[in-house]
Amino acid sequence: MLSASRNDLSISAAKYICVTQESLPVSTTSADPLSIWVGWGGVIPRWKKGQVVQFAVLPGSFPTPYHAAFAAYKLNEAAIQWNSLNIGVTFKWVSKLEDAAFVLAYGGDGGTTLAKAFFPNSNDLNTMFVYQRAFDAGISPYQTNIFLHELGHVLGLRHEFAALEGGAVQFGPANPLSVMSYTFPPNIRDSDETSTRAFYNFTGGQIGNLKIQDWIPDN
Repeated sequence: MLSASRNDLSISAAKYICVTQESLPVSTTSADPLSIWVGWGGVIPRWKKGQVVQFAVLPGSFPTPYHAAFAAYKLNEAAIQWNSLNIGVTFKWVSKLEDAAFVLAYGGDGGTTLAKAFFPNSNDLNTMFVYQRAFDAGISPYQTNIFLHELGHVLGLRHEFAALEGGAVQFGPANPLSVMSYTFPPNIRDSDETSTRAFYNFTGGQIGNLKIQDWIPDN
């Protein structure tokens, strides 16, 4: 059963199937998260400084138009927060899919997963997924916070446990409350702002043992 009232956006788990999964737990078990880790696929991907990353929403993928509008509004709120920090790259809402570098889509039942993003790349169109659990009554008020975390990935930032996964280097000071940690709800901290801006202002070609690869979004 689907409930789409303004007070309850919860969706029946049996009606939708998970497409992909990357967990963002509500609680954290890590005792030593680090502010910013960068690096993926053997390089450090980021957008070329000064670029505008445009995004749209795929309304037909959502259970109802209201779910689509709600998620779109929350994602745009998160984009405005990141834009206000003047880190060197900005996000912009567009109405046409062909003008977007990424699209927000509904991913169905992702279990404990709330959302999943991507790292900077040369794809014609990337997808950010928001999952069923993100619409639960106790979590949906924090969708803006969830998207703050996911947009961090879009900027090239990794989770705090990236050191355990490999292929990443630390950039910036330790902060257990970083927006990229598993503290819920995620919020942008002063260290996130400072380190991300420094990351995009960094003019060297390599951090640690990884080369930086700058991409231009295919808007």
